[in-house]
Amino acid sequence: MLYTNTGDGKYRYSGSFHKTGKPDVSSLIYLCFYFKTVLQLIHSWQQFLETLQTTALAYYETRQAELRDMLQELPMKIKCLPWKSIVIVALPFLVYLLLFKFYVSIRTITGLDEVTHPNIEILPAVEEHVFFCHPHKLVSQNPHFVLDCLAAVPYLLHFPLPFLFMLYLLLTPKKRAAVFPYFWCAGWVNLIAVLVQLLFPTAPPWYTDSAVFDQNGALIAVQPNEAGFKRLDHVIGHDLFHGIYSQSPVKFGAFPSLHIAWPMVILLNQPWFGWKVAIIHVAWITWAALYSTHHYAIDAVGGILLALLIKACIVYIWSPFEEYKASDNENGTIPTNKTDRSEIV
Repeated sequence: MLYTNTGDGKYRYSGSFHKTGKPDVSSLIYLCFYFKTVLQLIHSWQQFLETLQTTALAYYETRQAELRDMLQELPMKIKCLPWKSIVIVALPFLVYLLLFKFYVSIRTITGLDEVTHPNIEILPAVEEHVFFCHPHKLVSQNPHFVLDCLAAVPYLLHFPLPFLFMLYLLLTPKKRAAVFPYFWCAGWVNLIAVLVQLLFPTAPPWYTDSAVFDQNGALIAVQPNEAGFKRLDHVIGHDLFHGIYSQSPVKFGAFPSLHIAWPMVILLNQPWFGWKVAIIHVAWITWAALYSTHHYAIDAVGGILLALLIKACIVYIWSPFEEYKASDNENGTIPTNKTDRSEIV
């Protein structure tokens, strides 16, 4: 051996020397073999780097060519989009967004603030006659951090839910034809709901149960509008839900509940994980709405019935878009309307 272990973790040179002080032949052979191996490793590494560089350049050039072709085809694809159907299907949702955004201004300009005041009596009265109790009080009487987290999940998913589901339909070729019927249904559900809330504002249970009035009927104190989620805000040390709900222009829109109506619309329009999971989603957010005292049970019933009513009108009365049928959409195209099915994406 050219090197030997000294026993203390170190190595020393132990090549044999003649009396002349030169290393023997075996040591020279070993050194030559060692340097040859090092040179081979260096050469192999250089070849690897060259191959990697060549592959990367080829991939980049290929992707660059594909991107260039895609950009060249983009104007034609945009031109071929069914713009007429896109505008039609977006109209109900756009009107809903305008009414929601300018809710306070519309009520002020039209004088609705002087005609219809937020009602705090009718929903609990109706609920008492229907359920013989107030389900939200039963569900929320034993709050816990784990339950708060479980309730927060569907509420946080609520805001991006319609667009995530639409994206899912677009990315699923076999269900792509359901995009327009779904968005048409969702748009009308939202529009009808905000019209009801505009003409007949109703207070949620957290407001009714916590509001304190003086002898003249003026509000003295009330719970924050994040309701039961204020506990979660306190635990995480951040006003997450307070920031969300304090910015909402619709303070008195308990009935009907869009929190429940949106998952119900998905249930009625080719749900992404099957109808069983969609039903669980509807039940989950219904429980969360009651547990957080954001809604009465009658609000949830109203949201479910509204989604069913709109879907029934679309199927049995009129809709500019044909109902989705898997057997009619094997090629993953988007039918536009009942009179013109030639435009596809």
